[in-house]
Amino acid sequence: MAKKNLGDIEDNNKNLGGVSALFNSPSKEVTAKGQAPLPEEETVTYPLRLKKGALKALKILGAQKGITVRELILSVIEKEYDL
Repeated sequence: MAKKNLGDIEDNNKNLGGVSALFNSPSKEVTAKGQAPLPEEETVTYPLRLKKGALKALKILGAQKGITVRELILSVIEKEYDL
């Protein structure tokens, strides 16, 4: 099924607040031509349980800032613990 762009569905409708954040993907960084992507450190997966409301809020915040929920969580952890 093709992904639909809902545009500004939540404008002037208080009942649809955050809908576009749930359906629209955040913008992705584009690398310049001829540049190789930066090598990433080795990563491991770690399951994280969140309340539905917290995850929804993170998705909305991430969409507003144009980053993923993963990047939001990692940035907060790095700032808090000076990693």
